[in-house]
Amino acid sequence: MQRSAPWLLVYSRFLLTVPAVYMGYAHYTGWKYILLLLVAAATDYYDGVLARKMGIETATLRQADSIADTVFFLGVFAGIWLAYPNVIYGYAPGIFAVVTLEALRYVYDLLKFKRGASYHALSAKAFGVSLLVATIAIMGFGTAYPYLPVALFIGVCSGLEGLCMSIVLPVWTYNVRHLGVAINLRNRDER
Repeated sequence: MQRSAPWLLVYSRFLLTVPAVYMGYAHYTGWKYILLLLVAAATDYYDGVLARKMGIETATLRQADSIADTVFFLGVFAGIWLAYPNVIYGYAPGIFAVVTLEALRYVYDLLKFKRGASYHALSAKAFGVSLLVATIAIMGFGTAYPYLPVALFIGVCSGLEGLCMSIVLPVWTYNVRHLGVAINLRNRDER
């Protein structure tokens, strides 16, 4: 049972997607939504910590973690749209850029590797943290500026780096910290 804890934390983020949408629909914002976001962030942090500590970190777990993150934040996006549609419309170009890059990379990864990437790059972690801060500001305090523009900028940079890593890497690889590591892996494979 203990060894399944990382998986339970990943699955819990899938489940937290439902209240993320519903709370936006019902306008349950403020501290309630902040609490939901912090619980989700804790599950995201500790699934990896526990997996590494137990020695059970696998490519499958890391990929499920990435999918859970994406699904949860799509739920949060829907919650924001329902509670604060003016935020979505006001920042539509940046949101569109981030979503387009994510979708483009996912399609590219499926075509090239037959599955989605799971790099967990430093830029993706920075994007996740900045997105968490922006979401707390929006759903907790009703303000998007300056947090959301910063998160969207980091998201575009992260998306571009992820796409470049997918282009550079010859085979599917997980836990690639940054583009430099991807280039080194490609160069090593070419020798």
